[in-house]
Amino acid sequence: MTVLPYVLFTFAWLGIIYLYNCLIARTWKRIKLREALVSVVATAFIGVYGEIFLDTLYHLIVGNPLWHYNVLPIHGGYTSAFAPIIWGMLGFHVYLFHDTLRKWRPTIRRRSIALIFSVEALFLEAALTLSSLLFFGQLMYYYYPSDLWHVTTIQNIPFYFICGMVLVRTLSIARQHPYYFTQITLFLLVVIVFMTS
Repeated sequence: MTVLPYVLFTFAWLGIIYLYNCLIARTWKRIKLREALVSVVATAFIGVYGEIFLDTLYHLIVGNPLWHYNVLPIHGGYTSAFAPIIWGMLGFHVYLFHDTLRKWRPTIRRRSIALIFSVEALFLEAALTLSSLLFFGQLMYYYYPSDLWHVTTIQNIPFYFICGMVLVRTLSIARQHPYYFTQITLFLLVVIVFMTS
């Protein structure tokens, strides 16, 4: 396995996310590394654990999984060894976009942010998996429901909304102790991705 496609994919998407957020803010965004890292790690942690939880629960209730990872699948395809990077990129977007939101509307409600997160996550995951065809020759993940052409599904909106609520609350707590939070969360991500797959 060569790492070059993964590196190119990651940096291409980080550039797209950064430029997109600069366009929204109408200025070049300054990145505060500590705050960005907290958002990246929190989103990666919640995303990876949430994927395993949700797809396991969905499989138990419906009888089949909601999706399957094609790129570096682990835990029966419920997630991927690359998922912390994918979710981390969403965390980078969250960091940049929430900074802009706080400047526009300092008192925006948690539910509003979670709703924005759930819709954005749907579009971002569709774009990510479609672009993975260029880098990996296959979809990043395949959704079994066909409502949105197997690249995402409307069924994810409630999960993303809950994930957004948890993420907003987690970030507000994590910002109080960023070093501790980042270290413990990275440790738990390494355990779930590399030691239990």
